[in-house]
Amino acid sequence: MKRIFLGLVLVFILAGAWLGYQKMAALAKKLQATKTQYLGKIILGAETWPGYLPLFVARDKGYFRELGLNVEIKRYPGLGELSKDYVAGKMQGRANLTLDAVNEFLQGLDHKIVAVIDHSKGSDAIWARDDLKTVMDFRGKKVAFEFDTLEEFFITWVLKQHGMSVSDIVPVFGDPEKAVRMLLAGEADVAVSHEPYLSRLAKSEHFHRVFSSADAPGLVTDILTFRTDFVEAYPKTVEAILRAYFKGLTFWKEHPEEACAIVAREFGDTPDGIATQLKGIKMLDEHDNQIAFTFAAGLKSLYGNMRQIGRFVLEHSAVNSPSINTDDLIERRFVQKMPLKKITM
Repeated sequence: MKRIFLGLVLVFILAGAWLGYQKMAALAKKLQATKTQYLGKIILGAETWPGYLPLFVARDKGYFRELGLNVEIKRYPGLGELSKDYVAGKMQGRANLTLDAVNEFLQGLDHKIVAVIDHSKGSDAIWARDDLKTVMDFRGKKVAFEFDTLEEFFITWVLKQHGMSVSDIVPVFGDPEKAVRMLLAGEADVAVSHEPYLSRLAKSEHFHRVFSSADAPGLVTDILTFRTDFVEAYPKTVEAILRAYFKGLTFWKEHPEEACAIVAREFGDTPDGIATQLKGIKMLDEHDNQIAFTFAAGLKSLYGNMRQIGRFVLEHSAVNSPSINTDDLIERRFVQKMPLKKITM
């Protein structure tokens, strides 16, 4: 009887030890997961740009929440303030541009490109009064654009292609929305802007498009970037954000009307208006991203694009830096893990 009692005690002790081990193992696994997954609020900065549609769809359809993410998309009217807040550490990541990514790096921000969002193919453009027929007619005219941003890069690049420089025009400051308003009000002769603001000019017979990103494929590239410390500390979170993002992109391809309605509510536009604006944007899915993240010299390769942007920035930047290795800004591991699939609309 005594032996039976001792045996039962031993069984209970072993069972308790096993349950304790299981709980400790589960706790250890949970703690390990929290080391690679961020549990707080994640702030992603974004400008008002229709190409960022998958982010807003992922938020409103609950795709971020499904993966245990608390994501806030903080929208800005212009790139300048967005970039300033990003560099200041007010957000973990942002919908970015290759140009801004290089400039932010030169300002001391250590960050990584984890995905390519889109290529502009007409939704970034230079509009002018109807009597200014060509870029050459811009000489001595007031050109409205946001300084030290994509718009300045765009007008500078276009002027250079026509044998001119910024010194040949009269620069007038205006963020993408204000630049359009200034042109409409007669306060500027030319506006450098992007959708959804350019659609306002298309409604008037007094203005016309002189040059657009469709004339320079791959030049204007939107990307998703995160601070390097966040990427290294929480890679699982970055993976989850990308899964939700591409799920949002797939939803748009399968349900374009509902997706456009989501962005229309966000921007104060109409679904048809958003759909029209998206025709000037090449959205990149997982398959496109794997191509973009390959080494090549052309603008459609992220590596080639970044190298050309880097050279431009060094030529025009006040920062004294002899060179910049833009390859170091590119983080390929997340794109490489994505399934090879191509979705067509």
